[in-house]
Amino acid sequence: MTEENQEPDIPITVDEARHHPHLLLLDKFDGEIDGRLKYHKSLYQYRNVQGLDEEDWPFSREERGPMDEGFTDLMDDYEKLGLVEVDEEEGRIYVYRDTQRGSRVITGLKRGLRKIRGEEEQEREDAAELIATLNINRSGNEIVEDEDIQQAKDNPYQSDV
Repeated sequence: MTEENQEPDIPITVDEARHHPHLLLLDKFDGEIDGRLKYHKSLYQYRNVQGLDEEDWPFSREERGPMDEGFTDLMDDYEKLGLVEVDEEEGRIYVYRDTQRGSRVITGLKRGLRKIRGEEEQEREDAAELIATLNINRSGNEIVEDEDIQQAKDNPYQSDV
C-alpha cells in the first residue's frame, strides 16, 4: 500500500483527542487560523481554560512557549482525510483552513457530543469560543506575550506547566 493510500492515525488514546479540539478550535476561528504559532498558543490556552493538565494533553516547552507535541502529525492526518487544508507560504507561514468536508464533520461531531455529553460539551464549545474571540484578530507573536504563555515559556524544569 502506498503512503497516500494509508489510513491516517488519528490519536484516540487521550480522552480529549477523541473530541477533536483542533477541529473545534479551527471552526470557532471561522474556519481559518493564520500561523502555526497562533494555533499552538490558542490550543494551549484552550487546554488551560478546560482545566486539563499535562497528562491529559501534553505540550512541550519551546523557545516561543508551549507547543502541542502531536500537532504536525495530526494536521497531516486531517489533511489526508480532507478535513483541513494546510498552506505553506514562503516556506515559513502556515495557514490552516477547514474544508467543506471538515466543516460537516465538526458540525456532526458537535451535534452528537451535545446529545451524549450535554452541558459538558457546551462548556467545551464555550471555552473554544472564548479563545477564538480573544485571539482571532491577534497574531501569534501577540498571543506569546500573554501571561499564561510567558509562564510556560519561562518554566525551564518541566515540559509543561
